Amino acid sequence: MLKNSTLILFILLCTLSIPAWSQSKTALPETEGASKVVKAYPNPATSKIYFEIQRNNDKVYEIIVYNFLGKKVDHIKNLSGRTEVALDNYYSGLYIFQLREKNGTLVESGKFNVVK
Repeated sequence: MLKNSTLILFILLCTLSIPAWSQSKTALPETEGASKVVKAYPNPATSKIYFEIQRNNDKVYEIIVYNFLGKKVDHIKNLSGRTEVALDNYYSGLYIFQLREKNGTLVESGKFNVVK
């Protein structure tokens, strides 16, 4: 019974929370060929994950990582170029990340999976 309740809660949180995170006051143009600002790889990850800024624009970003329950588990500041994040303190599961500008404006969100 507890596993079923947890699964239902997880599904509800994902369907309610993720669309709200993907909205931004300054939305990027929505064209079919729009490229992502950040790339997270490998996905799924086991021991480390890389966040790579795809656009060469001299901006400095930060990434906030949340677990599937919406709890903040990591905050990576001063992100530019390629950054490696060790997953030693991460449990197996699904994580959501938000790429934000230094002033806090949401640029992009995504997800990655940790498998141990």
